[in-house]
Amino acid sequence: EAILRFNPNVHIDAHTSKVGDDAEGGAFDDSFWSEGIDTILNALDNVDARLYMDSQCVAHRKGLVDAGTLGAKGNVQVVVPGLSESYGSSVDPPEPAIPVCTLKNFPYEISHTIQWGRDLFDGLFNKRPSQINDNAETLASGSTADFARQLVHNLGDDAALEAAEEMGEDYMIKSNGENAAHFVERVKYASIAWAINLAHKLFNKSVQDLLRQHPLDSVDEDGEPFWTGTRRAPKVLSYNDAGEVSSEHCAVNEHLVDFVRTAARLRAENYLPQDGSAEELISADDAVNALVSFDRSSGGTDTSTSSDDNDTAARVSGLLNGEKEWSKQILPLNPAEFEKDDDANGHVAFVAAASNLRALCYGIKPVDAMETRRVAGRIVPAMITTTAFVSALSCIELLKLLQKAPLTLHRNAFVNLALPFFAFTSPMPAEEFEGYRGESHTVWDRMVLREGKKSGGRGGLKLSRFLKDVRKQLASEDGETPEIATISYGPYMLYANFLHDGDEDILRQSMTALVKDAVISGDDIDDDFMSDDEGDGGGEAEVELTKEQQADVEQIERRSFFDFSVIVEDPETGEEVELPPVRLVRWKSDDA
Repeated sequence: EAILRFNPNVHIDAHTSKVGDDAEGGAFDDSFWSEGIDTILNALDNVDARLYMDSQCVAHRKGLVDAGTLGAKGNVQVVVPGLSESYGSSVDPPEPAIPVCTLKNFPYEISHTIQWGRDLFDGLFNKRPSQINDNAETLASGSTADFARQLVHNLGDDAALEAAEEMGEDYMIKSNGENAAHFVERVKYASIAWAINLAHKLFNKSVQDLLRQHPLDSVDEDGEPFWTGTRRAPKVLSYNDAGEVSSEHCAVNEHLVDFVRTAARLRAENYLPQDGSAEELISADDAVNALVSFDRSSGGTDTSTSSDDNDTAARVSGLLNGEKEWSKQILPLNPAEFEKDDDANGHVAFVAAASNLRALCYGIKPVDAMETRRVAGRIVPAMITTTAFVSALSCIELLKLLQKAPLTLHRNAFVNLALPFFAFTSPMPAEEFEGYRGESHTVWDRMVLREGKKSGGRGGLKLSRFLKDVRKQLASEDGETPEIATISYGPYMLYANFLHDGDEDILRQSMTALVKDAVISGDDIDDDFMSDDEGDGGGEAEVELTKEQQADVEQIERRSFFDFSVIVEDPETGEEVELPPVRLVRWKSDDA
């Protein structure tokens, strides 16, 4: 509306689609980039989205003006197709990270406890449900012992034991085929019990363990008091329902109720349909009643395993004993992505409760949900002056791009209105990489192959023809061609001459089929999962795909081209050289 007030003749197509690799197939698919897009103006709030847009601008040779603000600071970077370096060509230094030991055992600022709470959210409500979804089928179809050995091999001893304990807890809530109302009620009380035990573990048991390891009167290796300076001795927290309690204990009680209520709700939402039914499922009274009854009981269960058993795989298998059958019954869980801007989802409320309880443990002043949101979301309040300044600079660079101005006339800008500081620099030219036979290329260059109608109608260009066409383009005047060492698509290796040279099964596969197999399996293409009935020129085995795999296949089908990384061996020196990305443009029928 604001833009239209400036110019009523502007045509705007507004989208609310996510920007990123996992959002392809939405508004920003191949057709978006090929239908009249000239230049992109970025105003994104995270590096991953910026890098994605940058990669698409490079792939489609589009101009990009990237802008950002941070309080009084602002920057504008212009990317000129074919001439300048891209946004992803240079990497900003990483932000200072809080040491793990400070987060885990010795926090002394509220930012430490908020980051701890934020990490706790991701671990409990995103990582753990994803872990169940990723492993349920494998655990259900194989033996528990084999699964345990693989888990230890992939994660290491300590991480495998922790993962097994988590899966043992998470598989306990499963559908028994009962009606929906009964299942919801069972999830509710199981989630409350889980949240109570979690609170006891984090704010009571772990604190006691730390104080046993480092008593209040302990000293360090230099003979100095251990608990001094920024090392604050923690206090054990527990719910106290006695008559009159101190103001500090009132705060502990309040935050414990909030923690149990929000943790139980988010836990329930991992298991229940995403229809909003869990939002009001667990009340503050439910949390209070559970806390009171818990503190009057034995104090929770200990799920730790005996350290006498030196066979880690056996201990992991023991923790998963019985989970094999349950893994066949459990429904796919719903991992939660932290969203700071929605008050109704309980995400910030959970982080605030966890952070404030952690703060009370260590004598740090708690903060409200607004401050928690600011720190957890790494929010720096925007300044309209900075935004206006950066917007104006972006528009100036946009005009230069549309006028095809030379690179020397463009300017990147770095400003800090609070100092004030203004710096303008010319964009760096695209870096040149040495390629085959001494030729150079930049990030903008591509070696292009095109599928013909004949190949496209048969499932796509075969690997054998792809190899032949690449060698043909690289042939010298005397007809000498290089040996192609490897072909990769993103992180997936599709072909290696030391593995597949002369292997007719894989050479008869289409490039599209190889990409699908690699993406679906999540691994490099090799003979272990090339099925016996493949190899007929692009036919694929009839296998049952998960919803995620089916979505991956559909996304691949929508692609109009693939960019492959190809490494060749120089016939003169024998050295391996990476070519510019080899683009295979797929054939599309007129009615596609």
